[in-house]
Amino acid sequence: VAMGALAWAVGDATLWRGLPYPDSDRLIHVSMYDAASTTGPFQNAVDGATWETLRDRGPDLPAAVYSGWATGVNLSTDGAAAYVNAQRVGAGYFETIGVLPARGREFTAAEDVPEGPALAILSHDLWRTTFAADPQLLGSTIRLKGEPYTVVGIMPEGFRSPADADVWTPLRPNTTGEGGGTNYTIVARMPDGMTVPEATARLASAPAPGSWAERDGDWRLGAMSMAEADADGRRGPVRILLGGIALMLLVGWGNLAGLQLARTLGRATELSTRRALGGDAGTLARQLVVENVVIGAVGGGIGIAALLASAPIVSGALESRFGTWQPFAGPGALVLAGLGFTAGAILVSGIWPVLRTARTGSGRITVSGTRIRGGRHVGRKILLVGQLAIVTVLVFSAGLLARSYGHLDGLEAGFDPDGVFTATYSLDDARYAQADAVRGLFDETLAALERRPEVASAAVALTLPYQRPLNMVLRAPGSEENLLTNVVYVTPDFFRTLDIPLRRGRILEAGDGPDATPVMVANESFVERYMEGAEPIGARFAMGGTGEFQVVGIVGNVQQSAGFGGVSQPVWESPTVYVSAAQLPSGFFTGIHIWFSPSWLVRGTDGGASLAGVVAETFRSIAPDLPAAQSAPLAEVVERAFARQRLEAAFLLLMAACALVLAGIGLYGIVSQEVLERRGEMGVRMALGASPTSAVVRTGVGGVRLAALGLAVGIGLSWWAAGLLENLIWGVAAWDPATLAIVVGTLGALA
Repeated sequence: VAMGALAWAVGDATLWRGLPYPDSDRLIHVSMYDAASTTGPFQNAVDGATWETLRDRGPDLPAAVYSGWATGVNLSTDGAAAYVNAQRVGAGYFETIGVLPARGREFTAAEDVPEGPALAILSHDLWRTTFAADPQLLGSTIRLKGEPYTVVGIMPEGFRSPADADVWTPLRPNTTGEGGGTNYTIVARMPDGMTVPEATARLASAPAPGSWAERDGDWRLGAMSMAEADADGRRGPVRILLGGIALMLLVGWGNLAGLQLARTLGRATELSTRRALGGDAGTLARQLVVENVVIGAVGGGIGIAALLASAPIVSGALESRFGTWQPFAGPGALVLAGLGFTAGAILVSGIWPVLRTARTGSGRITVSGTRIRGGRHVGRKILLVGQLAIVTVLVFSAGLLARSYGHLDGLEAGFDPDGVFTATYSLDDARYAQADAVRGLFDETLAALERRPEVASAAVALTLPYQRPLNMVLRAPGSEENLLTNVVYVTPDFFRTLDIPLRRGRILEAGDGPDATPVMVANESFVERYMEGAEPIGARFAMGGTGEFQVVGIVGNVQQSAGFGGVSQPVWESPTVYVSAAQLPSGFFTGIHIWFSPSWLVRGTDGGASLAGVVAETFRSIAPDLPAAQSAPLAEVVERAFARQRLEAAFLLLMAACALVLAGIGLYGIVSQEVLERRGEMGVRMALGASPTSAVVRTGVGGVRLAALGLAVGIGLSWWAAGLLENLIWGVAAWDPATLAIVVGTLGALA
């Protein structure tokens, strides 16, 4: 009951529930799709030219353009500073989705233009917590990213956007810079009665944006349901989890039905006697129904209590692991779901015994000696074979995910995270628009940290290991080949703080400043991929518009989140170069800090136990109006990299273990019932000379046969399941012999 209701709540929050906007089924994403492709994949991320084409030459649909994600920014007032999530939206965004500000207004088309006014709309929660619900805030000025913004609106209480933003500012769409890439999303509202395919047909009649004409294929404007697009990234993993629960429920309900049927068969003498004494089938059926309802109500009540206790844990796991933003079902809805599954369990477990009792001819069961002659229990055996087949699929799938997680967790990190504390700060801020200001902040904070006795070393890096880094194109002088690689700016003590080994040459030094020759340190993966057979030390590479850098050292690889190269594994030893933060120009910082926030890494002398307070005190004294975006031990950052994979593996293992126990109970029930029914027969056989061993074998072999049949069916189904899991496993083959051997051994031991 608890697992079934939780599965419903998870599916409701992640996949099935409509978006929390009026007539949300009419909201679509205006996308690009390849009409020449048989599958016609939709590209929801579009560029500024796509928006201008829709706005100026597309069909007459209410539409707005926005940035599909939120970025962390610094918000400050005269008395406080906070790190908030800000999303940029175009004029008409709130009107299109159907939720207008409760106070004030949204942005106008005249304001949502390049160099337009700096305006802000606040969430109700931010207005209440940070500004004490001040009614005079409308029209006043706050500081975002160190710049003044005028508050023009406050959203209604309870409103949340898919990006889960706290503040909204004008997008100011364009076709250059950010607008030259696919960094925008378009939402539109269909009129009453229009379907998504009809909207796609209308949109496809518009001319294709010129920016898509050079791509292979016949790219056209199309439509995708906004709700479907919102659930797209988590649909596969959530379906795996829901499938695991569904299989466990099938095993559990089948087991309940089998146990109830066995219980009824065990009472065959009693029920036959009642029929012989004049009891009709209806009376006996009502008795069994009442008994099932009482048992089911007690079990259901316990399940509902467990459901309410576990719901907050499940809700938190969903939000942190899958990025869900819609609220989890409330207690009332959970109780109703629990009651529904209780009724289902009672119906499934009780219907078969009731039908058997009410069936014509059931009164012919007679007693002969000590053996009840009541049939061969084909129904129970079919249930058991089905249970074992499902358990086989669950155990095999859980084993695959567990072995995949073990592979990821066992990867060589390439550094030592123990005793290192990290703190991230947003520098997408007008106060840090110039390179001198960024370098000054780095130098001052690092010097203050290293003066503390608790600190062994400290450094700053644009991104941390196991996170997705910045990708840039490098070129060797005179070459036209684009070398896509990760670029991480660091301060000199970065390699010492993380204990990353130097293989050749030297690491970055304090002397690698703005007036020195620009240098970089490459990792071994960069050399293997792009410099095979060439001497890396002394090689030069141009990096975008930041100039030419010379390789002065080679260091070991560290695990980074996959960002390019066609690698689907969550992390890998990707080609990476490290450059000195002191040698980068202002334009690099202002452009990159929109998307990335640098992190301070501090290695402690006492294992890092007190470093959180040390870092906080340092920033309070040097940059008190710079709030921390997040802070955590580096080991926790590494652990979070595989949080989803760990949850999937642990959850399926739990479901497999529960199903295994249930199947064991069912198998035991079949064999024990056979023993009880055949005691007289076995006594006669042994009296005539049969050995106890042969009696045990004759009785027990039936259960083994059932287990073997269930295992065979389950292995066939596992072949199909392996194909579904292929995109969710790494470092292990989908049809893994070791996992299969574990399954066969486990179920064989169970039998």
